[in-house]
Amino acid sequence: MKLNSVASLVAATAGIAQATASPDDSLAIFAKRRTADLAQFPDPTWFSKIDSWLSSQKDDGTWSDVNYLSGCAAQRANWPIQEHWNRLITLGAAWSGANPAVSSSRAKDPKLLAAVQKGLDYWFSHDYTPADCMGDGGDATKGCPCGTPGLWNTNWYDQAILIPQLCSTACLLVKDANLTETQRAGCERIPYRAYALRDGTYGTGGRMTGANMVLVMQNSVTLALFTDNSTILADSMTRAMSVMTFVDTPGQDGIHRDGTFLQHDGILYNGNYGKDLLNAFIQLEGEAIGTSFAANNDTRAAMSTYVKGDEWLIYTDSQTRTEHWDFNAIGRFVSFPTVDLQASADINFNVSKLAAATADFKGSYAVNDTIRRLLSNGTEKLTGNRGFWASDYMVHRRSNFMLTNKMISTRSANSESVNGANPYAYHMGHGTLYSYVKGNEYKDIMGAWDWNLVPGTTTLLNQPKLQASQVKYHGLKDFVGVVSDGTFGAAVEDYIDPLTQNLSYRKSWFYVDEGVIVITTNIKKNTTAGNVPVITVLDNRAADSSRALVKSGFIAQLGEQHLATDTLYYRNNGYLAYDHPFQLTLSQGKRSGNWSEISTSTQGMETVDIFSAYTTIKGDSFTYGFFPSISSLKLLKELANPTWKPINKNGVSGVYGKGRASLSFWPGGAKSVKLDLRELGWSNKAGTLTFTSDQPALYLLSAQKKKDKKSVRLVVTLADPTQKLAVASYSIKISGQRYKVREVDEKSEGHEKRGGGSIGFGVKLPTGGLAGSSVSEEVILELN
Repeated sequence: MKLNSVASLVAATAGIAQATASPDDSLAIFAKRRTADLAQFPDPTWFSKIDSWLSSQKDDGTWSDVNYLSGCAAQRANWPIQEHWNRLITLGAAWSGANPAVSSSRAKDPKLLAAVQKGLDYWFSHDYTPADCMGDGGDATKGCPCGTPGLWNTNWYDQAILIPQLCSTACLLVKDANLTETQRAGCERIPYRAYALRDGTYGTGGRMTGANMVLVMQNSVTLALFTDNSTILADSMTRAMSVMTFVDTPGQDGIHRDGTFLQHDGILYNGNYGKDLLNAFIQLEGEAIGTSFAANNDTRAAMSTYVKGDEWLIYTDSQTRTEHWDFNAIGRFVSFPTVDLQASADINFNVSKLAAATADFKGSYAVNDTIRRLLSNGTEKLTGNRGFWASDYMVHRRSNFMLTNKMISTRSANSESVNGANPYAYHMGHGTLYSYVKGNEYKDIMGAWDWNLVPGTTTLLNQPKLQASQVKYHGLKDFVGVVSDGTFGAAVEDYIDPLTQNLSYRKSWFYVDEGVIVITTNIKKNTTAGNVPVITVLDNRAADSSRALVKSGFIAQLGEQHLATDTLYYRNNGYLAYDHPFQLTLSQGKRSGNWSEISTSTQGMETVDIFSAYTTIKGDSFTYGFFPSISSLKLLKELANPTWKPINKNGVSGVYGKGRASLSFWPGGAKSVKLDLRELGWSNKAGTLTFTSDQPALYLLSAQKKKDKKSVRLVVTLADPTQKLAVASYSIKISGQRYKVREVDEKSEGHEKRGGGSIGFGVKLPTGGLAGSSVSEEVILELN
């Protein structure tokens, strides 16, 4: 659902936001709004099935076409039995009269209520009894071993979150009906079991954190409204909103100050668990706005930052106009096809409802611009560069492409395999580089693609052996991070294979207008790895009838090809080797795979057209450029006359040109680098810039000539990838020309003259939850 403008949403909610309701009124307002919200829970297509469900429901309240398998034999993820509740909720929503899309003739229809009550009776009479079924079902050493009677699942999530959500929803929709005492008791018992453990543990689920805690509290709010319990309502809202605040411990579950959401000990999960938290916020704040339960400023700050961060992670499929999450941000849910309606299918939150929930977010909390762009479905572009230091992640957007880059460090993890999903995802997040131009590059191919060829990664070919027990790993190094000035950026990853330690390297991504230049250095392979080659995956994506183009011409044949070349061009994406030619292995053609092998999807076998390309690296370093949405002619011009000059010398990596330089000073490497002023674009006269960093760090240098044409406005942006330093210092020196510093930005801790004519600068670095973020300072250089 979309509205014509954000202004209309603000106007629509202005009346309830102006004044805060009294505590007594708040409960009634909340209940009315939540009932209206829950009445829209069913998919609109479900209402057309009501008559069929009424006629096919059996006397015991069940349906023959619903899978009621429970206990140890039940499917752990996406428990099929939830279809029973989906039908009860649909019937209850129609009976309530609170969904305007349903004919009013359905309201208070006794046939609907009778069907709901029969369904409730079935479940409540088959409810489990042992407390251990909450989170330890199937454990032979606990009180709920396999064979224990009742409806339960070995996945704690179903007892703690899923079924309480569905049960409390169905019950609130028919709260005003003449329910039996047994029915009311069941409506209270199931969600209260989860609420009662709020300060304890949920068996194998452990203590609830992040999005999971919010979901438990969200269900508890519905319980409170069903029972008219203002105490539970206040407690649940307080707990939920407290989770929707910033967390500052590296890797901690929750919202970080860079706008990313981490779950399961350091995995980037904006598109799944973060999305769940966002949906909970949309519902809770949309219902609480204008009441005593509305979000305070701590929650507003975190949710505003999170929503603005989310936008960077979202791309649009230009064919379907559907918005999707970056594959780096949905964790194990990359293993589901879009038809399964999991995190890969859509952004799965209602932007119009988000606008209503944030209608009173003003000033720095305002998210109107983000909402406007999201409502445009990609027609209004977000451009620039953003570094997410808490998750070791960078997004680079131009009007015609989007690049996303995920790394791992001692603070962050790559992905996971849980509940039968994502068993082959070891390489995910190990320097992944996805590109989106049309937005369908990776759509529905994971069921058949080669999981050893994750786009952007540098690895040993077909190593290690992929298996579910070897997916989730943290990095082994802390010099991993990002620097961004909002337009350009750089990312670095000091990498050791976390499983085998058979491969190590230092990799930098330097983001420019045309795309990204990737420099990999210090490549070392242990002898235990044998003769297995080191490769960098250029891409692994959906194919069409296009043929790959190299410098010598088109690749005429399908199948696997091996060749050496300086350039590769496929579907408007260009690749350019700088120091040594690509040693390419190309593959284009049909591949088959089974979605049910990598997840709980029932879609089974599929055959899709896939194009993959990787280059074998024979030396200890390699540099290439990736330029999305480029013409083949422009790619050849880049080969003949590169716009950017790579730097790879003595432990310093970087690129420079067009008035800019991006530099990475690696641990143990040189502290200085010299750049030609004319090649840098700072001067028409001969001269050299010597830039010195007193510690390993990342830098962006941006210079613009001022109107007097004698001076240069220089902005230096820096970041500490280790996130451990409190201060940093650097110096600049111009040789071959006379110069002086005329101004220093107020953010500078002052500059000092050093030996040899250099000028040094000291900078205070961010700490706490901002450690690793970028800081900038400005100076004016007058060149003579």
